[in-house]
Amino acid sequence: MGIDIGQALREGASRTAAKNGLILAAVFAGVALLTTVFIQSLALAIIDLSVEAMQGLSPEELEGITQEEYDEFIAEAEQFREAVPLALEMSAGIAAGALLAVALVAEATSIVAVRIFSGDETESIPSDTVTDNILLATLNGFVGKIIVWGLIILGSLLLLLPGLILAVLFYFVRQEIAIKDKNFVQAMADSWRVTKGNRIEVFLIGFVLVVVSQLEPVTSAIIGIVSTTGGLVGSSLVGGLLAAFGAAAATRAYVQLDDVDTAEEEPKDPYDAALGPEDLPK
Repeated sequence: MGIDIGQALREGASRTAAKNGLILAAVFAGVALLTTVFIQSLALAIIDLSVEAMQGLSPEELEGITQEEYDEFIAEAEQFREAVPLALEMSAGIAAGALLAVALVAEATSIVAVRIFSGDETESIPSDTVTDNILLATLNGFVGKIIVWGLIILGSLLLLLPGLILAVLFYFVRQEIAIKDKNFVQAMADSWRVTKGNRIEVFLIGFVLVVVSQLEPVTSAIIGIVSTTGGLVGSSLVGGLLAAFGAAAATRAYVQLDDVDTAEEEPKDPYDAALGPEDLPK
């Protein structure tokens, strides 16, 4: 039995619209906004360091640079500052550290989202869903994501098809980590196994979610015509909602496969059958 794509998408939408889904969407949106803030802050810090380095050059060191080129560089740096309205004044090191912290929070949120969407509860979040082995699961999810995306990017650079195949094979790594408490190596191996025979359906679900995710940059572009800051905030809000929907739909598809997989692994009772002549007392 393969994945029912329509059912996975419908359940994903209904779970996202429920109370738990909306809470997760808000958290995802907050994480997305913080990510934008610290990316812009890091970029601004690097630009400021470049300007300071340029201004600190001696006349001899500036001999290869015309006054026009120097003035153009300074002007572009000022224009860049206007293009990053959410940037905070901080050092590049602090901004990079904050980005890493937010990335770990994002992974923890994704782990919790998978656990919530795999269960039946839609109106309240059990505390153990959030806290149970969350640190180890987050670290495994974070490292696993880096490895999987590294393989996908490498495969895509060689040829597009290997990258797509790897994306399908490792599509359920986070679900294996979040729900089954596996390390990232076991999760990669079991994602490979559980997708066997259903890889076309997994690809189609992933394709639909990628198409739907394009609503985020479209929203940013439309609102950004009026306000750059508004476009960034609007993009984060829509992105949070889409992140919750993506996690819900993928997890509901995984639940379908996991139910079948569990049923196939259950040992059959040797006595659960009709009696034959050899079973009758002599």
